[in-house]
Amino acid sequence: MFALPARHRRTLCLRLCLVAVLCGCTTPRTDLAQVRALAAGTDALNAFSELSQRHVDSYQRARPFLSPAEDARERLLDAQRHAAQADVARLTQAVRLYLQALGRLAQADAYDVQPELAGAGAAIRAWPGSGIDDRHVSAYTLLLQQLSRLGGAASQQAHLAQVLHDGDAPLQALLAALDNLLLLYDKSGDNERDIVLGLLDVDIAYADTPQQRLLAVLAKNMQQSKAEEYRLIGLRHTLARRKLAALGCEHAQLAAALTTTEARWTDR
Repeated sequence: MFALPARHRRTLCLRLCLVAVLCGCTTPRTDLAQVRALAAGTDALNAFSELSQRHVDSYQRARPFLSPAEDARERLLDAQRHAAQADVARLTQAVRLYLQALGRLAQADAYDVQPELAGAGAAIRAWPGSGIDDRHVSAYTLLLQQLSRLGGAASQQAHLAQVLHDGDAPLQALLAALDNLLLLYDKSGDNERDIVLGLLDVDIAYADTPQQRLLAVLAKNMQQSKAEEYRLIGLRHTLARRKLAALGCEHAQLAAALTTTEARWTDR
């Protein structure tokens, strides 16, 4: 068999190493679709934000139905709601930004270094007479190998696993805070309902003269409409809490799954 000179054999070996580097970036990536779906699932946050704004507007809705004593109390509560709302919004935004960052990290091309590797071209040869020897050829290939390690499925898997693992505890704490706020909103909504429907009950009971008959009919219609409104808002609070719980559960499951997968890869 024809034997290649030693220098040519080394060059061929380095070429094969470079091909392996380039091909190594096509390893399938697991669990990325689930992470992207989690990041895109902002229904729970959108629902929370809407209900939070409704809570802030409580005083304006209830004001026509308040007695002077109730009005003084609700004014204080209204000021507290508005003062706290900026921090509530920041808390919600922190969760939203975290999910958006996860989505970017889980993009299929987020860790794709193929363009950079392709831009490097093929393996180089040694040209001793021009100052490029085997040591430089080896350094060239090793540097591209380092570049390949910056990308690919393994790096993406490891980074996502770390982010999900480290982010799970604070995320769960923030979701618990949102859940506590929804409980507060629900209780506040019940208080508003009792004030509004209670006053309408009284007004309807005393609107028993012929001159007030039309007012009584209008009040009954408003009472029915308001009762349905508060019933639906109560259901929205319950549904929003379930969505937040599902978001937290899915994140915890992904964190555990990716961390386990990364541990298996590390053991290899």
